[in-house]
Amino acid sequence: MVTKQVKRPLAEVLREVPGQWVAIDRLTNEPQAVSDSPDTLMAEIRTRRLVNIGVVRAPDPSEPELVGLG
Repeated sequence: MVTKQVKRPLAEVLREVPGQWVAIDRLTNEPQAVSDSPDTLMAEIRTRRLVNIGVVRAPDPSEPELVGLG
């Protein structure tokens, strides 16, 4: 029997790791690796041979929000 995995809202997942770089499983939106820097995260992704992921930085609520370019 095949069970369908529920995809968590990305905003919910990112609230759990403010200010961090995150490797997110593209099927479930579950974090697979978290780091303070993109370089460290990429090294962990390569070391653990993670596949089917997306990389995103979770915003920190204390950071100003970018609204436009001008």
